[in-house]
Amino acid sequence: VLIPGGPGEAMELAAAAARRHPVVVAAGGDGTVHEVATAVVASEAVLGVMPAGSGNDFAVGLGITSPAIGAAAVAADYRRAVDAASIDGRHFFNSAGFFLSGAVSGGAAGLWRWLGSGRYVVAAVRALATYRAQPACWRLDGEDRERDGRFLLAEVCNGSLTGGGFRLAPDADPTDGLLDLCLVRPMSAVTGLKLLPAAAAGRRIEHAAIERPRTTGLVLELPEPVPYHLDGEPGIWPAGTYRIEVSRGALSVAAPPSSE
Repeated sequence: VLIPGGPGEAMELAAAAARRHPVVVAAGGDGTVHEVATAVVASEAVLGVMPAGSGNDFAVGLGITSPAIGAAAVAADYRRAVDAASIDGRHFFNSAGFFLSGAVSGGAAGLWRWLGSGRYVVAAVRALATYRAQPACWRLDGEDRERDGRFLLAEVCNGSLTGGGFRLAPDADPTDGLLDLCLVRPMSAVTGLKLLPAAAAGRRIEHAAIERPRTTGLVLELPEPVPYHLDGEPGIWPAGTYRIEVSRGALSVAAPPSSE
């Protein structure tokens, strides 16, 4: 059992463990899973997950809804080939969010842990009241058209859950070699607040401002810095042009067999 002392250390510990052991288990939330998976994906090891965070979107999306189920999947030697996505060479395994989505993740990180997934709801209410849409251009592989203009929220999903249970891309499958996008054009704070309860409950939300294209990869142009998150880990992404792509089945995960 290895206990990281701060951000980034879980990746270092996992990389060393993956050179010595066939299975490396992440016990924690999406942030811990993100670090451990980033190390494991570059090795021959299998990722195990014992969810113990406030969101656990990656684990729950794979049917790992408790530490006991995660441990049982390791013991049963279950294996699922899960896609690994990247932006500008940085991996993400569940989702990458920009604009309001990044602002919500950043706000949730500063709230009390005892709120659990409720941190994201509180942060979303606060962000909706103050955040203003920012410009971007999306060019999806295989399409001639560009999606440009101002966007309130954008989520690039490998898994179907984000933000502690929000189902922004309900049809996303982390094993199909595709990325599911949820692009939200500007809408009023009142409209956003009306949609929030359904989104927080994990239900599909539909609105004229919401588009959900699917792609094997894309180019994102950002004329200005924007708030972002990778698997729930927030920050500010600099202006520039970035390639987002997915590598099918690159990560081996100890997870229960799919029910489909």
